[in-house]
Amino acid sequence: MPEVFYRGLQYPLEVSNGQLVVAENLALVEQNIIEVLETRPFERVMRNNYGFEPGIFDTMEPNAINAKIHRAVISQVSGISDLVVQGQVQAKNESGTYQVTLKYKVRGVPAPPLNLALRM
Repeated sequence: MPEVFYRGLQYPLEVSNGQLVVAENLALVEQNIIEVLETRPFERVMRNNYGFEPGIFDTMEPNAINAKIHRAVISQVSGISDLVVQGQVQAKNESGTYQVTLKYKVRGVPAPPLNLALRM
């Protein structure tokens, strides 16, 4: 059985057999990244600076957007190192989305790349 170094509630929350589902290790870190990018500042009363500000998409500059995503993830998700963020605005027929790929390590272990489409 692999060593468990991270354990927490699954995101989004899910109930199975009357209990909250738990995520572990790389799955939990991936879910934490998604949670940061889907949460807007001031959504959490006790952590008003938690989350990702979607106003950055107004720049339409991929380097600025990638830097903001990098800063949000590194500062709010523990255990991540060697984070590389690559993204681009989707073609006209898929307007309103920013396709981003995150490559990172958790405690020195490479995680599978995380591909997300963020609404602009």
